[in-house]
Amino acid sequence: MIFYSHKFARHSSARNCNSGFSLLELLVVIVIIGIAVSFATLAFGDNQAERMSHKSQQLGALIDLAKEQAIFNSQELGLLFTKDSYSFYKMGSAVNKKKEEVTIWQPIEDDRILTKRTLPDSLEYELFLEGIQVTFAASKLKEITPHVFILSDGSISPFELKLTDKADHTFKMIMAENGKYEIDAIN
Repeated sequence: MIFYSHKFARHSSARNCNSGFSLLELLVVIVIIGIAVSFATLAFGDNQAERMSHKSQQLGALIDLAKEQAIFNSQELGLLFTKDSYSFYKMGSAVNKKKEEVTIWQPIEDDRILTKRTLPDSLEYELFLEGIQVTFAASKLKEITPHVFILSDGSISPFELKLTDKADHTFKMIMAENGKYEIDAIN
């Protein structure tokens, strides 16, 4: 019995000495967690770049839809950009103070698809028409003229549009007159 109790006492004291993690064990766990986070980041990709690509593709699809509506309805449409949004307009008519009928651009408000779209806070547009960068007006003009025209014959004003986060990513859309476009990631 004495032998048994002595063996038990020795085993019990050894357990008390090893009741914690060594520095080496903690470092191994930290390295394993770091590797797992790295693989997760690679698996899910860069969310900002994906979001910007999606916004560019969405704009291209909406321009395609607007082009089809312009052809189908024999209606002239336009696209007005700001630094962080874009809106579709339709050409309409109104009567001025002299009781004359005049042509004006009216925002499309009765179509939930061609409604005004605003970018998230960190993203901005840069628009180039005929190679010249457009300075977006901050004033609210009564008479609005869209930057891009989508005509009833299916032609579109050619333009180049950059979507940037001013840090790491820029996507460029180049629109041809026939409505064909390319979207490329610049960086």
